[in-house]
Amino acid sequence: IRVRSKEVKKRALQRIPLSLGPGLEIGVGVYCLVREAKKPSFVRLDQRSNEELKTQTRHICEDTGTELMPTDIKFYQPFGGEKVVFEKEEVTEMKKFGEPGLTLMGFKPRSRVKKHCYIKPSNFIFPDESVVKGSSSLFKVLLDRCLARDIVAICRYIARQNAQPFFVALVPQAENLGENNLQVESPGFHVVFLPFAEDFRTLHFEESTKANTEQIDKAKDIIKKLTFKYQPDSFENPVLQKHYRYLEAIALEHDEVEQVTDLTEPDIERISRRAGSLLEEFKELVYSDGYDPEQKPGAKRKAASNAPSAKRPRSSSEDVDVEAEARKGNLKKVTVPVLKAYLKGVGVSAGGKKQDLIDAVNEHLGF
Repeated sequence: IRVRSKEVKKRALQRIPLSLGPGLEIGVGVYCLVREAKKPSFVRLDQRSNEELKTQTRHICEDTGTELMPTDIKFYQPFGGEKVVFEKEEVTEMKKFGEPGLTLMGFKPRSRVKKHCYIKPSNFIFPDESVVKGSSSLFKVLLDRCLARDIVAICRYIARQNAQPFFVALVPQAENLGENNLQVESPGFHVVFLPFAEDFRTLHFEESTKANTEQIDKAKDIIKKLTFKYQPDSFENPVLQKHYRYLEAIALEHDEVEQVTDLTEPDIERISRRAGSLLEEFKELVYSDGYDPEQKPGAKRKAASNAPSAKRPRSSSEDVDVEAEARKGNLKKVTVPVLKAYLKGVGVSAGGKKQDLIDAVNEHLGF
């Protein structure tokens, strides 16, 4: 038995309408084609009974010590040195931009969708008859015309209630059949998220030394020698595989854990065999004599000063109010020694990474 990956159900993220105009809608299902696979979340168990523990969060008033009900809690936003207070209903209303769905805004040439405008993974839409009857026929017509004219549909996309709106480009994809007439790619639209004006950044870089023609040609030769056809399904996540190997060893009561081959590490022997001589020639062309890649650059000397150097005061656990920082949600800024000292002072035994200490503090305080 070998666990390669966690089995996931193939279901739609949302089933929403695609509005083409007043009174004209297509029912579509939104799917996620690629998503980062993560380790399953852990469950806390009672040390004695081995029963699952349930976490309960209660909000306590700092002044009176009484438990606060949801209606007693308000929200605020600092503005101009004052606290602008909001009710929960007002916050919910502020987050509402319309009903979930896709609204057609217009069409653009496919070439206008630039790769450097990528902001998040795309989704995929396919017609869904359960939302609107007859959606498949109209969806196919829209897809065929977009493919024929090589254009994309620009839409306003609200995924769910109280979700922020996005501009998206619906990039058409034709059906692709492989061997034995089996479908390799489904016909539909990729939902590519577009950036807003505030998402663009202006970066300024210092002008670097330019390579000459000989150096560039040698680099091209190296790239040709080391180029291979990349297939994502050929590389397993070493973190996940190691996690599953430990689960297998514990579940099957094995004495040893099966070793995991990390396929993300470079194959030094193959690289040397295919491009070893080219790499040496490239190094001679680019770097000066006596270059050592393992040697760290020397530290810059500080300017001389007549003023005596002052030691930086070290912060102690007494200077930090851990409970106050926990209420503010700033425990990540507190150092590990301070967290350990606080937990030791309140009689809580905890160890491990910093996140484990933060979780122990929040659990002790009921946050």
